[in-house]
Amino acid sequence: MTMAEAICCTLVNCNCDSFKPGKLKRRQCENCKHGWVAHALSKLKVHHMYQSSQVEIVHSNVVFDICSLMLYGTQAIPIRLKILLDRLFSVLKQEEVIQILNALDWTLQDYIRGYDVAGKVLDRWAIMTFEEEIATLQQFLRFGETKSIVELMALQDKEGQAVLVPSTRTNSDIRTFIERNTPRTAANLSTSKVDKLSGNSMHHFENFINSMAFMLPFQLLGSVPAPFLGTPTGALQQQHQQPCRGSIGATESETR
Repeated sequence: MTMAEAICCTLVNCNCDSFKPGKLKRRQCENCKHGWVAHALSKLKVHHMYQSSQVEIVHSNVVFDICSLMLYGTQAIPIRLKILLDRLFSVLKQEEVIQILNALDWTLQDYIRGYDVAGKVLDRWAIMTFEEEIATLQQFLRFGETKSIVELMALQDKEGQAVLVPSTRTNSDIRTFIERNTPRTAANLSTSKVDKLSGNSMHHFENFINSMAFMLPFQLLGSVPAPFLGTPTGALQQQHQQPCRGSIGATESETR
């Protein structure tokens, strides 16, 4: 692994320069014991206070990186993040959505359900922490499709609190890292029949939702204003990040 591909820890006073998935807890680094989100944010850096109205175009690579924050090594998705991710998925192509989910060991069915148990009896759920959820929420400020929803969430959390917005990135090494460190099986690499959605005038993602009557709330997002979804006071504060040892310029110049 080159320095550009290494995903270093961003937590204060941590010198870990490369995330190593745990044998039992894939989201926990074997080297420093800190979580995946604390490392992945080194590739999705936050530099500026939220001040301007400028937004980014939704790119598949960026959506993959943000998806990894909540789906990599987890079995359930926080509801606020799922609402936001649904919006981003709705503007991607069907093939892109399926590729992103499969690369992170999720099926489209499990994602729609909101959790993935794979037929196992669990004694505990692998899900991102509250702090990781807050850090991930800030990533959705980058897009016009989700910015207003996050703003409402932020206002509900604490009126007038400053929110950080990340710098523009269309590529990172997160996909390369995960694909190299995730065992692939023939089943995972093939697209299931359920994933092959019939085309019509409606977008593939919304069409899939319409075929599952119990998931109706999602399709209403396009026409109904986002609700005020609250969290405890003091949320939406980002951990101060240490500079990653790898050069960002070098990272962005890497081609896969």
